[in-house]
Amino acid sequence: MAMLLQSIEKMLQEKDLGALKALLGEAELVEIVSALRELQPSEQVLVFRLLDKERALELFESLSRSEQSDLVRAMEDPDLIKLVEALEPDKRVELFGELPAKVAKRVLAELSPEARQSINLLLGYPENSAGRIMNPNYLALTGHTTARQALQQLIESPLKPEHLEVVLVIGEGRQYLGYVTASQLLKAPADVTLSALCREKPAAVSAYDSQDRVAEMFLRQQLPLIAVVDKEGRLVGAIDAEKGLELAEEREAQRMTVFGGTVAVGGPDVDIVTSPFVRVFGARVFWLILLTFFGIFTSNFVAQQEELLSSVLILAAFVAPIIDMGGNTGSQSATLVIRAMALGQTRPRLRDFLHILKRDIPVALAMGITIAVLEAILAYFSKGVGGDVLLVVGLSMLAVTLVGSLVGVALPFIARRLGFDPATLSSPVITSVMDLLGVVIYFGFAYYFLSDLIK
Repeated sequence: MAMLLQSIEKMLQEKDLGALKALLGEAELVEIVSALRELQPSEQVLVFRLLDKERALELFESLSRSEQSDLVRAMEDPDLIKLVEALEPDKRVELFGELPAKVAKRVLAELSPEARQSINLLLGYPENSAGRIMNPNYLALTGHTTARQALQQLIESPLKPEHLEVVLVIGEGRQYLGYVTASQLLKAPADVTLSALCREKPAAVSAYDSQDRVAEMFLRQQLPLIAVVDKEGRLVGAIDAEKGLELAEEREAQRMTVFGGTVAVGGPDVDIVTSPFVRVFGARVFWLILLTFFGIFTSNFVAQQEELLSSVLILAAFVAPIIDMGGNTGSQSATLVIRAMALGQTRPRLRDFLHILKRDIPVALAMGITIAVLEAILAYFSKGVGGDVLLVVGLSMLAVTLVGSLVGVALPFIARRLGFDPATLSSPVITSVMDLLGVVIYFGFAYYFLSDLIK
């Protein structure tokens, strides 16, 4: 044991964690436990986290209750956290595996949320994963617990009522079996077991799943609580609806940032209240520069219609409202489709696309007719425009509204099929596409109906 202790201390001093991990993998567990008790708390944590998952659990269970608590609390050591932060991400993944479920439960129970945030690097869960935001605010009971016993546990639990709407059910080794709602327990026979009441498809996420997936599950299933499991399906924590909806709101804010063409390329979201000038400027000017080049094509096309515009000058007055209508309609439709995708109401498949299209075409057609008639009436009374020009303006407004709506519906589906986030189809991009299509449609009708006026 003395030799092992000396080797461990030497490797810790030299910060040779790779060699230490290899040494611990070959040493006897009883020797590791004895050596562990001779080390400083922060050194104990490093040794413990370098063990593979099964041996780490064995070691943890061989410690007394007070020793376990000391080990968990030692994870907060600032010097230890700095050491881990200094490691390359790939090296951290190589060295620190997933915490055993039993240990993860103790960490959640004994450390404050603030402390858990500071030791995330030691917990073994990736950034922006479900494991980083799980909490101990849940009631977990074994599958053989009866409904009567579960109700008594609900009554005696110190948790808040909003955390007791769902009881998580576990089997041997904390294997997650499913969940039972409090309302089910109230109506269930007193002697029926929780395993018999469990939902067939347990609502759970892996600790390694993204927080975006967590947000989607809360939006789709509307559950008050979602279980978090490790790689072996063992219960390690839970995420409540308050946190889930907070994630959903953040996700929607991010989508609207991207959709509005103000996303910072390669960086965090832009916040107009707190982000510095350089970041706000860089995020917004990027899109504007990109779309300026696209706008050149549109302006060149308009410039080529000089002959028509010089013959029927009044046509120039309607270019702006017509192309604006296409962009506005497209952005509306795209926003609704992206929202439906985020809520899980539709998937990127042909059947769903045709269903949305079937619903959208009558709406787009009705909007187009309404706007076309309104534009023609306003043009007649405000500008005294003749019948031929009114026909061109009205038909153009109808066609642009219809095409803009169809483009807004189609693009999110295309993006999803290509593996991109539909929100990346930002509003300025759709607007620019419709600017070009709008002038093509407008001048196409003008040449068809007004060709006899060209000199």
